[in-house]
Amino acid sequence: MTRLRELSAGEQRRELALGGWLQPHLPPPAGRSAGPLEQLLVSEELATAGIERPHLEVGAWALPTLLEHGTDSQRERWVDKTLLGELRWCQLFSEPGAGSDLAALSTRADKVDGGFVVNGQKVWTSMAADADLGILLARTDPERPRHRGISYFVLDMHARGVEVRPLRELTGEAMFNEVFLSDVFVPDDHLVGELHGGWAVARSTLAHERLSISAGTTFGGGLNDLVRNGPRDDGDVVDERLGALVAEAQTVVLLGLRSTSRALAGGAGAEAAVRKLLGAENEQRVLELGMDLLGADGMHLSDEGSATWVSGFLGGRCLTIAGGTSEVQRNVIAEQLLGLPRDVGYR
Repeated sequence: MTRLRELSAGEQRRELALGGWLQPHLPPPAGRSAGPLEQLLVSEELATAGIERPHLEVGAWALPTLLEHGTDSQRERWVDKTLLGELRWCQLFSEPGAGSDLAALSTRADKVDGGFVVNGQKVWTSMAADADLGILLARTDPERPRHRGISYFVLDMHARGVEVRPLRELTGEAMFNEVFLSDVFVPDDHLVGELHGGWAVARSTLAHERLSISAGTTFGGGLNDLVRNGPRDDGDVVDERLGALVAEAQTVVLLGLRSTSRALAGGAGAEAAVRKLLGAENEQRVLELGMDLLGADGMHLSDEGSATWVSGFLGGRCLTIAGGTSEVQRNVIAEQLLGLPRDVGYR
């Protein structure tokens, strides 16, 4: 770790990426097939050395999917470049009429010579304006049952016919976007998994998305900031709320280790939904406590510290929607973990 710390930022990134240290739980070439104990040791050693692992953003969901369902050619083309930060990804799943009920999507991919022609609209697409590639769900057979007529593609975001329109948010920024697809050609070798078998591939991506969103997502000031710097003017009341948040956050960490163990034993399971649910809601409660402690000072947006918390509080409202709403996560938990009857109301 001492040697890594002495490298330049670019060299450090390359060593972390190609050595399997960015996502150590993944199988080679992206990771080290590390078990929970090794992952914990890697994280602690990097933290002790003051080395921050670059976040792959949507690439953290795309890579496990490519490793599990992609071809050797697709892995060779996209995995290393993603780890090195040379490729950025976005996720083209949600549509105006297909959000939580993703199987209702209407974007079409019609077969032509050498590939597919895609037409449709996606929405709430994070980082689309800066992405090089997008993971895309499109309907390839409208005659089949809706879950069975969908295919999963990698889309070149620079291709002709791709139009990205930013969506201005509560924070004043535009992290989310609408994406319009007009006669966009997607080559055959950009199909991931089997034709019409995209639903199974998408489930893998969504499981890893939930893991990523709950793994320390921070929109503003974080829990460590509260523990180190939070005022104690309200005495025991603040300490009780803060203690509950710390305990809850530790539970999320332990759930992450359990989810990792499950992934190593055969793929991400429904436990990821539990971690996503608790992690997202914990992050929101942290931001709410930070705002409560700021009080009237939260109105002084010219102060960098206050502005960070206010921006985080506003931006963090999306956490219980992005990656599947908390209501959807509870349905997944109830049906797949607890064995309760299926909720047909949202299908």
